[in-house]
Amino acid sequence: MNLAVQTSAQRLKAYCDSRLVANQIQGIYEARDERMIKYLSKVRQLARKFKSYEVIRIPRTENAKADVLSKLAASGYTSLGSICMEFLKKSSIENEAIEVMQVEHEPCWMDEIIEYLRSGKLPEAKKEARKVIQ
Repeated sequence: MNLAVQTSAQRLKAYCDSRLVANQIQGIYEARDERMIKYLSKVRQLARKFKSYEVIRIPRTENAKADVLSKLAASGYTSLGSICMEFLKKSSIENEAIEVMQVEHEPCWMDEIIEYLRSGKLPEAKKEARKVIQ
């Protein structure tokens, strides 16, 4: 899916030989395993980038093309002509940054301490400056 996004694909048709994965993506099954929930979230996030997205489950016995590609990739063969491949050094869900958006901020007693720790700047009032340092 990442490669399809990078190539600006508008429509994606994905074939999957796992009944569990295909049905979770289609919303037929519920993901319960923590890792599967993360992967499913990643798939749904990427799916929003396409005008249309379809997952088709095919039996493993009919998945010969994918088997050949996976064997070529595992062998380290790099000259595959017009086939785009991406070698991942870690899983797609590993060390993903969580995006947090702060909606509003009210003044807090910690603001002056945070400012001091970030920039070394103390409040102008001596009494307040002493509180921050202590």
